[in-house]
Amino acid sequence: MRARDADAASPRVEAPGLPLGFFSGLPGARPRPARDAGPLRAATRGRGESDEPELLAYLRAGLLLHAVRAALPDVLAPRTPPLTRAASLLTDGIWVWRLDLAHYVARAHVRLPVDFLSAVRATAHVPPEVDADRLTALRAHWAP
Repeated sequence: MRARDADAASPRVEAPGLPLGFFSGLPGARPRPARDAGPLRAATRGRGESDEPELLAYLRAGLLLHAVRAALPDVLAPRTPPLTRAASLLTDGIWVWRLDLAHYVARAHVRLPVDFLSAVRATAHVPPEVDADRLTALRAHWAP
């Protein structure tokens, strides 16, 4: 995923970004606009989506909105090494998620919202380009 310069023909998404996977119990500060997605453990499953590798690639390709340097514990495996920059925020220009969301999807097959899954699958798992104005607006809205 990459940012691009804004132009007059670019569609505008006026919403401040849709929160994705801000589970209760995750360490680190919760951004002001993030809605609680419920307990992380309640969202875990034994098996992931059939396209989980592609979903993980999409999540990992997010553009950085806000970097958080702190390493935070893995709440599902607290005795393992901490997750570096876990509370950093990523986006695809529409959705906003923490960097550690991909870790929890890979490790525990965390359930993602149907709206997100439908949107990602509709683009064949190819993240959209995000214009610079949109990225700036999201950073302003989501920054602590």
